[in-house]
Amino acid sequence: MPQKLKIAIKPTFVAPVVMRVPGDGQIEEVRFSAVFKRLTKSDNDTLQSRLEGRNLTDRELLDMVLADWKELEGDDGAPFICTTENRAAAVEEWPSFEAAIAYSYFEHAYPAAVKN
Repeated sequence: MPQKLKIAIKPTFVAPVVMRVPGDGQIEEVRFSAVFKRLTKSDNDTLQSRLEGRNLTDRELLDMVLADWKELEGDDGAPFICTTENRAAAVEEWPSFEAAIAYSYFEHAYPAAVKN
């Protein structure tokens, strides 16, 4: 059986997210961080196949890659915990929420692809 390569990195990575929302006469930027899972080659191949087939929503992507978020607060002042229910609630109020996180994933997991 072959050995596994050991690299001293975490199984996740943190990336900044900027969600742009309409404000009074200007665009407001909501900034927070997302914690993404590092995909294995087989999971990445599945992701690529679904992307090429245009068979992947932002929600489905985030189900695959989102581990957590940081620096978000609920309306009660408590931390806005990363759960499926809270994510759905955020999307209901802010439709671009998942798209902003998905963009951040591609921008940081595949930086060359976003720049091209």
